Amino acid sequence: MSSERLFSVLFLGIVALSLCLSSATASDRKLHDFLTQHCTSCHNDHVQKGGINLDRLEDDWDDPDLLLIWSRVHDRVSRREMPPKSEVPPDRSAINVFTSHLAEQLTQSELAQKRSGLRRLNRVEYENTLSDLFGIRVSVKDLFPDDPTAFGFDTVGDVLTISSQHLEAYLLAADRAVREIMGPPSKPLTIDVKKLMSRDSFATHALNRVFVKIDDGGLVAFQNLDCPMCFIAGQAKATGTYRVTIQAKVYQTDEPLVMAVYGGDVIRRAGPVRLVEYFDIPPGDQWTTIEFEDYLEEGHTYRVAPYGLSAPLVGPDRFKGPGLAIGEVSVQGPLEEWPSRSRKELFKGVRSRSPGIADARKIFERLLPRAYRRKVTPDEIDAPLKLVQAALDADKPFEDAIGVGLKMVLCSPGFVLREEPLEQTNGQEPDFITDTALASRLSYFLWSSGPDDELLALGLSNQLHRPDVLRQQVERLLLDPKAERFVQNFTGLWLNLRDIHFTEPDATLFPEYDEMLGHSMLEETYYCFHEIMHDDRSVVEFVDADWSFLNERLATHYGLKGIRGAKLQHVRLPPESGRGGVITQASVLKVTANGTSTSPIVRGVWILNNILGQPTPPPPPDIPSIEPDIRGAVSIREQVKRHRNHESCAGCHNKIDPPGLALESFDPIGGMRKAYRSLGEGTPVDLVIRFKPVQYKTGRPVDPSGTMPDGRRFKDITEFKKILAEDKTSVAKCLTEKLLTYSLGRKVQFSDREAVSEIVKKTEAKNYGFRSLIHEVVQSDTFRRW
Repeated sequence: MSSERLFSVLFLGIVALSLCLSSATASDRKLHDFLTQHCTSCHNDHVQKGGINLDRLEDDWDDPDLLLIWSRVHDRVSRREMPPKSEVPPDRSAINVFTSHLAEQLTQSELAQKRSGLRRLNRVEYENTLSDLFGIRVSVKDLFPDDPTAFGFDTVGDVLTISSQHLEAYLLAADRAVREIMGPPSKPLTIDVKKLMSRDSFATHALNRVFVKIDDGGLVAFQNLDCPMCFIAGQAKATGTYRVTIQAKVYQTDEPLVMAVYGGDVIRRAGPVRLVEYFDIPPGDQWTTIEFEDYLEEGHTYRVAPYGLSAPLVGPDRFKGPGLAIGEVSVQGPLEEWPSRSRKELFKGVRSRSPGIADARKIFERLLPRAYRRKVTPDEIDAPLKLVQAALDADKPFEDAIGVGLKMVLCSPGFVLREEPLEQTNGQEPDFITDTALASRLSYFLWSSGPDDELLALGLSNQLHRPDVLRQQVERLLLDPKAERFVQNFTGLWLNLRDIHFTEPDATLFPEYDEMLGHSMLEETYYCFHEIMHDDRSVVEFVDADWSFLNERLATHYGLKGIRGAKLQHVRLPPESGRGGVITQASVLKVTANGTSTSPIVRGVWILNNILGQPTPPPPPDIPSIEPDIRGAVSIREQVKRHRNHESCAGCHNKIDPPGLALESFDPIGGMRKAYRSLGEGTPVDLVIRFKPVQYKTGRPVDPSGTMPDGRRFKDITEFKKILAEDKTSVAKCLTEKLLTYSLGRKVQFSDREAVSEIVKKTEAKNYGFRSLIHEVVQSDTFRRW
């Protein structure tokens, strides 16, 4: 190239670059001119209302933190929240120019930033993937450190890093999984016990002689205490599934009782003990036969106890109150076949005599595409085979050699990472992930696990992206029992239900709280979520519904009558109950309290973030938090008012306080209240719970009224829920963003807003049905992009 030609090319390049820079500079200058004219008088180096300084807001459009600030500026201005009404408002056309230009700049900047196509499986996904791949039941998630969350979910790739703890855990998990896949080398010992409960059936602990007696029909228990009481005959001789049958009936009562069954290390209590289930025992002299199957570890057994009974200590022979009689019991298991099904499937087609490396290749050629959830290369198949060959050369048995290769696969990046490459195009910038990546994205969304054979086959054949195929697969996945993982994992994160046992309710203030109530709280939310999803009910029913799923314990807690038994049942709620929708369910009300008191700020922020999709920034560092006064001297409303009067807080508290105050109708365990409970000032309460007089007092009255930022008033929770239910679009938009964050593993950004609006718009004709919303999320282009 001649020097003149080279100079011309460089000159034109410099001119083009300068034009781009001058355009960007001019463009950014327009943004700052608007801020200078209308915003920086309150947000500058000297005056930083709300802790915000816009005088030095930079134009680095590659900085995610700055993009977030610019996004907030856009939203406050577009909603006419800023500048405040006390200032001269900008011309409407100036606002439109500013917000449209800023929106374009934010969208372009975000789309220009490439995201990683790799993401680590979180510990729940790893365990499920391992179990489903081999058809085994193996518990390994507790080997890993807790997964961090971002934007409310533990599926976000940016925070799912790999530490040295993970590397060690992968090795331990692989060892445990291989043992479970291979199964025991010889047929495990089984138990098949059937016997009448008697004094030989339980430990000779001193407490048993106080709480348990022997009757002609078996053993009778009067107390629901965690003591060595009623042990079902026999400890498991091997880990596996057991079939248990129990005969039970009420004793000295005409009322039904509930029997609780616990499994685990119930004798030594050196290990975990878990609730298996609550079972209803009807009144009468006839035995009720209870049968269930349960997974039990070697050395563990079961314990039964009557729920809710608390007899005075007068001795079982003299006590005339109700008890639970246990008659004949039987335990059979393990029920799994031997050799194990997983072992048979793994070695299918392998020569029974003198298997070699050729047989090993068949195993890994069949396994690896399913394990890595995509097509595999010859080199990837050769990698574990080299370890297998080395083990065979060292005279290890064939099964042990295969186990070595398996461990490598289960610790490899192909298994522990989710890879989402873009599809190849003819020289054009690719827009969508491959169909195999789409198969994984869909299965981890709805199953928290890898794709099964049918879904993976559709991905490998490049058929999955077709709208009709996608719709059919979503329906198939939602109808599968594994979709229960979506119910529990998504609600556990969206509604913060995983934190329900983070605090224990104060036993002095809330002595009525017990294990069954805590268990029923969670079950109500899971059942309601499943019902809304299964029947394609409107997402508005997450906010306000005239039905729920209750059992007798939870209904009593809610002040509702006529519901009997331990099983949850579909219940039509009376209008005056104040219940209906997740925001008035005891599970949510408990996780938004601290076990002792409630905070309208905490609950208000929760509503804005989880229901309306309007997250609030953290408070300025110089503003003290509210500490509710359980002594009863100062009301929570009086304390909140101090924050509203603070200049830096008023803007956010106008939004936070109304929903938070509306939920003051409910105490920290989700009970409806008209007055606070106090340990100091107040009126004594004449009430006995479990033979003990309560110690709390009735404190100041609750005032659940409020005024929304737009001026709408409500007097109680019922009127507040009606206001929320009117804003169907906001509720649907919030849930759409939550579903996208959970399924895509990343934050929903400014550039996704148009797609979110389109998804919500498509569900409007179906009254914003939740199942329809899931379908539209999967059908959207956003679901197929990085």
